[in-house]
Amino acid sequence: MTRLTPKHRKQIRAASYTIKGFAQRFIGIPLYPYQLEAAKAIVHSVFMRDGMTFVIIFCRQSGKDETLAILFLFLMTRFIEWGIDIVCAHPTFKPQTINAMERLKKRGGNYGRRLTRTAGYIMRLGQARICYFSTEPNASQVGATADRLLVMNEAQDITLGVYYKRFAPMAASGNATKVFSGTSWTSGTLLAREKRLTLEAEKKDGVKRVFLVDCNQVDKMNKYYLQHVANETLKLGRNHPFIRSQYFCEEIDAQVGMFNAVRRALMQGDEPGQSAPEGGRAYAFLLDAAGQDEARMSSDENAL
Repeated sequence: MTRLTPKHRKQIRAASYTIKGFAQRFIGIPLYPYQLEAAKAIVHSVFMRDGMTFVIIFCRQSGKDETLAILFLFLMTRFIEWGIDIVCAHPTFKPQTINAMERLKKRGGNYGRRLTRTAGYIMRLGQARICYFSTEPNASQVGATADRLLVMNEAQDITLGVYYKRFAPMAASGNATKVFSGTSWTSGTLLAREKRLTLEAEKKDGVKRVFLVDCNQVDKMNKYYLQHVANETLKLGRNHPFIRSQYFCEEIDAQVGMFNAVRRALMQGDEPGQSAPEGGRAYAFLLDAAGQDEARMSSDENAL
C-alpha cells in the first residue's frame, strides 16, 4: 500500500476537487471541452452510484484513451483511502490492454510513478485499483468486481456474448457506472447497440449519455488534425468507409450484401489496376462465402 505523508495528503485534496482542476494542475494536461463534458458526466454517476450507462464515440486520435486515463487517475486519487474497484476491458491483451496500462502511468507523469502493478494486470494507488482484462475467448476474468465503474473500451470489437456473459455481471454488486467507448463501425456491434439503448434513455429523462465527437469538432481544437483529415479525405474520398467511420463517426453496414463498401475497401490492393493478365504470371481468385460471418454469428449465439 502506498504511504502518504501529511504534505501529500494536502496536495491530493487540493488537486482532486474536480477532474478539470486535477487534469490541469496535477497531471498537466488540460482537457478539451468535449473530453471534459464526458468525463464530468461519468464522475458524477460514479459518485451517485446510479448505475448509468454512457457511450463515448470519438473519432480516431482525438483523445478518447487520454480521457479514460485521466478519468481513472482522478477516481483513484479520490478513492485512494476509501478504495475503489474499476474494471477496464479491451478486445486484446497484446497490445491494447498493455498499452492502456502503460498509458495510465505515462499520463500520470511524476504522479504515475506512485502507481504499482500487481499480478500483471492490476494497477494500484493506495486502496484504489483498476483491473485490466482482454475479451479474448481464452482470457480469464473470473472473480473480478467493478464496484464503481466498468469500462468496455474499443467496444466495436467486443462481441455481445462476451460482454453479457463475462463482464455485465461484474457491475451488479455495486450498481457500477458502465462506459462503452470506441470508434464507429457497423450497426451490429456492441458499441452501436449500446448507443441506441442510451439514446432511448436520453429521450426519457433528458440526461445526456452519448458523447459523439467527429473530426469537425476536433478540427476546431487542433489545426494539425484538420490538415490530416483533409489529406486523407482527398486521397480516399469522403464516402470511403474508413473516412466515414473513423473520422466522421458514421456507422457503415458490413452485413448487407457480399461485396459491400467495407469488403471492397479491404480488397483494395497497393498495385495499380490492370485490365488484362500479364504474360507469364499466374493468378488466383479465392472466395470463402460468408465463412467468417457465419462463424462469428454462431459464436455470439452460443455465448448468449
